[in-house]
Amino acid sequence: MAASIPSILGRKVLPAVAVAGGGTAAFLYDGGLVFHRVEEAKGSSSAACEGPPPAATATGMGIDRASNPFLAPKLREVNLRKRMTSVGRFSLKSETEDNRSIPTFFLALSGEKKKADSDDAAMHKFPLRKVFTVDDFEDAWLASDMPGRHPRFHSTVCPVTQEHFEETHVHAEEEDEATLQIKAELDRHASETMHFSVYREDLRNRLEHMLMSPLEVSDKLWEVKISNGLLGSSGAISRAKAEALREAQREASLRRLAADARAGGSGRILSRRTTRGGLWKDAKHEAESVPMESVLLFRSHHALADGASIMAAISDLCDEAEEIRANIEMELKKWKRGGKKGPKKNFIRRMLSRLRRLMKLCLWLTLGTMRALMYQGYLQLTTRTNPFDAVREDVEKKGLVMSGRSISWCDAAPVAEAKRIASIIGKAKGASITINDLFVSCVTAAVTRQLIEHEEFMAPMESHSRKFAVPHINVVVPVHMRGGVILPDESVGNNIGAFVTRCPGEMKHDAVGGAVCPTERLHKVHQSLLGAKRSPAPLVSHYMAKFCSSYLPEEWTKAIFARSNCNASVVVSNNRGYDKKLHINGMTVESAAGFLPLPPGIPIGVVVGSYAGTMSLSVTAEKWAVPDADKFLRFVLDEYQRLRDEASKIERT
Repeated sequence: MAASIPSILGRKVLPAVAVAGGGTAAFLYDGGLVFHRVEEAKGSSSAACEGPPPAATATGMGIDRASNPFLAPKLREVNLRKRMTSVGRFSLKSETEDNRSIPTFFLALSGEKKKADSDDAAMHKFPLRKVFTVDDFEDAWLASDMPGRHPRFHSTVCPVTQEHFEETHVHAEEEDEATLQIKAELDRHASETMHFSVYREDLRNRLEHMLMSPLEVSDKLWEVKISNGLLGSSGAISRAKAEALREAQREASLRRLAADARAGGSGRILSRRTTRGGLWKDAKHEAESVPMESVLLFRSHHALADGASIMAAISDLCDEAEEIRANIEMELKKWKRGGKKGPKKNFIRRMLSRLRRLMKLCLWLTLGTMRALMYQGYLQLTTRTNPFDAVREDVEKKGLVMSGRSISWCDAAPVAEAKRIASIIGKAKGASITINDLFVSCVTAAVTRQLIEHEEFMAPMESHSRKFAVPHINVVVPVHMRGGVILPDESVGNNIGAFVTRCPGEMKHDAVGGAVCPTERLHKVHQSLLGAKRSPAPLVSHYMAKFCSSYLPEEWTKAIFARSNCNASVVVSNNRGYDKKLHINGMTVESAAGFLPLPPGIPIGVVVGSYAGTMSLSVTAEKWAVPDADKFLRFVLDEYQRLRDEASKIERT
């Protein structure tokens, strides 16, 4: 029975009573108890139908409910229960009240939506055609078949076991009924809110609230808040970028008016008309020419999926989704053909080649795992305290604010420029330096300057006897097992690992950005990251999280998670986006920024992202550790500028 019901998702009405493996289930219906045969659904641990069968009769009465429209049964529902991923359970067990495991990000859209069909043209007139609404989100969700591609978005966490997802599937006779059920479900997740009135500050406060406030996972695992306003008013799109968009729109408008004037036989652009209705039409044209923006604020619990997977899944809403999936499949084919170049080998040589690769893999896993565990133990033993512990104690002593998040974001540099800087310095140092190495080096320099600022300004009279900055700091680097994409025929999930490495902290004259060459720090950071990247440390951390969530008590899991970061000062995540701008229902995604949920014990989180040829930075930090997040990002950009200057010197010589 359950296997025959289509996967149309809707809201749960009655609690389901399930019998695993098939059997008889009892349902309370209008005071009577109705028994119905339930078969186990494929791919789930339990399934149940709610409501009586069509031929059921009232208890003690000879009334045929199927022929009576007032007593006809409701739509049949099946409640499927699926076991959560181990990493998802780990995120539920390891989060605390002050450290919610809720990744958050925003998308900023501008432009006009696609031209509507004649039937819906009235709904897409100005100003609706220049703003993105909840209805647009729901339509894009259905058009992209998100319930079929990523059904976990319509799941909740079982409030009893906290280890299973619950999905409610509704049997609908008509397609319109199914669409209405899905939209009713989406209404719990998507909502419209007032736009931001104070540039950056309102958006910053709302991001802080979304990162810190709990998400009731038994009701929903994600939500999106949509707002609309004047272009550049929120800060999601920077003022410089907003001005460039306005200038491009003005130039396009002038070209259009010039073309209209030439088509009308006049060699000049006509001024405002004075004919009947002309003033109104001109005023309407001026109102329609005002550029608008739409900001979509997303947040989801880590139990649903990791942040990189969520952003990759949201890309399925874009108009270029098919092109993105085709590119992923093409890259997979190239990777599979990578080992088949050259002349075709005979059977024995192919088997020997496979055996040799298998032995190398086993050796890498065995020795690499041993080395990763030994290095983790070494970091644990040699880093007994976090450099920011002294800052925290000083803040507590002075009675300053201890709670809240300090948040900022910015566009850092063109991707091509960052690649060129890494390439020039890498050739000079004889190393293959990457963009990730470049920005991790900049972040470690910023962390050091932040510690030195605490040392100099928080305790100016005793700075000679207090030392916050240290020669080495530990850095956590998350690693996505799929390279930040969702493979074909896969849904969202928690495909995340991480490693900890030691990077240089305070170096000569870091307090004033003086004599030490920034390329020296960059080279040391590259060497530190290279060993960890080549090891199976991310795999080890991924499966350790699985083990802890499956077999250890919640208290032990939290303690292990807090200790596993080796008293790291910062976590740096690299999120690679698409090299050109994407569109949702015709509107251009102008900018995107993600914000890390801080793990327990780590005071600073930085996301290094790239999108449409631009590198972006975002920081999420404890307010007592980073009082001014904008200033912290300036520290990062200062170090980047120093590396840029050094690259220019190397190139000239």
